[in-house]
Amino acid sequence: MDWTEWLYVISGFLIFVVIIVAIVAQTKVYSAYDKYSKKTSSLGLTGQMLAQKLCEQNNLALTIRSCNGKLSDHYNPKDKSINISQENFNSSSVASIAIVAHEFGHVMQDQEEYAPLKIRQFAIKVSSFASKALLPFLIVSILLSIFIGYVGTIMLFVVVVVYGLSLFVNLVTLPVEIDASNRAKAMLGEMITGEEEQKGVKKMLSAAAMTYVASMLVSLVYFLRFLSLFLMSRRD
Repeated sequence: MDWTEWLYVISGFLIFVVIIVAIVAQTKVYSAYDKYSKKTSSLGLTGQMLAQKLCEQNNLALTIRSCNGKLSDHYNPKDKSINISQENFNSSSVASIAIVAHEFGHVMQDQEEYAPLKIRQFAIKVSSFASKALLPFLIVSILLSIFIGYVGTIMLFVVVVVYGLSLFVNLVTLPVEIDASNRAKAMLGEMITGEEEQKGVKKMLSAAAMTYVASMLVSLVYFLRFLSLFLMSRRD
């Protein structure tokens, strides 16, 4: 076997490995959340109150609202809104303040025009468009492949490009999320003094970071898988 065939075989094996890693990472997030959502923070602030306090401290007028879904908390740079999941909006748990502080880390990135955040926003737009266009393109390509033999290679190339964009988004996401978590730790480190509480915040944020690492690994392996298929199709 040449190196492209080896790449195909190895990537096939790694798919199962990285999926298990992703499942473990997700399980750890939910486990940490379930544990620290039951521990009340010494701050005595709900997620909504902490977001408001951080906005006031930084002289920012942002929209703070609740959103549906578990762990669906996010910052929307388009409308400058902090969206807090219903479980965290009215909760004063260690988990809720860690998550809200993390999202406010994204707020500060946006205010400072943090370059990786801007790159990620652009990459997400391009990747989202490519993903939506992929299905109709594949349908047309399958029909054309009946008459034109090399269309299959073109299809694989497009799939490689789409997965490449997904990989790029995940690669850029890592420094953005890690930086937001570091900002959250710094912010809460000045507000909370309890060692156990600080430990809980770090565990929550570290568990969340592992999910982004796992997502990056999954997208990397799938990219390599389709890249090897494309290279073998060109050779054949």
